[in-house]
Amino acid sequence: MDRFKFDPNTLTYQRILPSKRNKFLQFLLFAGLTSLFAFSILSLRDHHMESPRTESLIATQQEVVYEMELMNRDVEQLEKALGNIARHDDEIYRVYFEQDPWPLTQRMAGVGGSEKYASLRNYQHSDLLIKTNFNIDLVERKLVVQSTSFDEVIEMAATKEERLAARPAIQPISRKDLTRFGSSFGMRYHPILQVVRLHEGIDLSARRGTPIYATADGVVLQAGYRAGGFGKKVLLDHGFGYSTLYGHCDEVLVKPGQEVKRGEVVAKVGSTGLSKAPHLHYEVHVNGRPVDPINYYANDLSPEEYDRMIGLLSQADQSFDIN
Repeated sequence: MDRFKFDPNTLTYQRILPSKRNKFLQFLLFAGLTSLFAFSILSLRDHHMESPRTESLIATQQEVVYEMELMNRDVEQLEKALGNIARHDDEIYRVYFEQDPWPLTQRMAGVGGSEKYASLRNYQHSDLLIKTNFNIDLVERKLVVQSTSFDEVIEMAATKEERLAARPAIQPISRKDLTRFGSSFGMRYHPILQVVRLHEGIDLSARRGTPIYATADGVVLQAGYRAGGFGKKVLLDHGFGYSTLYGHCDEVLVKPGQEVKRGEVVAKVGSTGLSKAPHLHYEVHVNGRPVDPINYYANDLSPEEYDRMIGLLSQADQSFDIN
């Protein structure tokens, strides 16, 4: 806008021309206001007026997040399915082959420390990224563990016949020669020490000289007199974690290192060692642990004979010997 100054001498208004400095300042003011206005318009557009490209990118990102959430749920379902497979492995397949289940710590399959996913923490939706990667790593590790376990089960199935031959499965004394049971398997009152402790086998009463049979194929580890109260005894290693012991024998008919077959006579009933009367002390061990032999020689019994055997056990003399 032009400015004027009144001249009293000429009684007229004289136009005031701006100086170069004022012109420059006015230009700067105009340029600043123009830039500020343009920046405001652009900022308003970026925040409230999204372009088609921006809208497309946002939609794509939302779709990716949704798909990741779906994938994460699928991976969690796979992990649960693997848990069911592992449970069947431990509770069915390994039970069938009389193998211990795998330790829980081994099945849990660690996937690494907390720093493994540190590189994902600076991303948008980092929690979802870390969770998904963790679940994928966990399933991958559990698949490796389960595959290794199934390799063992397959090997056990491939050697089924050898395992069956190695499993104690007949009576060590013929039914016709058995007169009664002495002590059964389990906790009992010790007649000498006068304390309650585990009786790790069963006592089968028979006449002196009655044949004692190997209850499975195996190799003789010990044969003859041994200290410890069993007198003359035979210890057989059947492989696959099975072993059997025959104690208080009158006569031993095998030697250490000798291979024997199921049903072969390995000794004769006696009363050597700490024994009150002629009988056989018989033990079955699986993977180094004593188990109840009655569960390992009922294969050659009919249901009626098995019931009779259980009846005899219920009438057992718990102080028949002192081992």
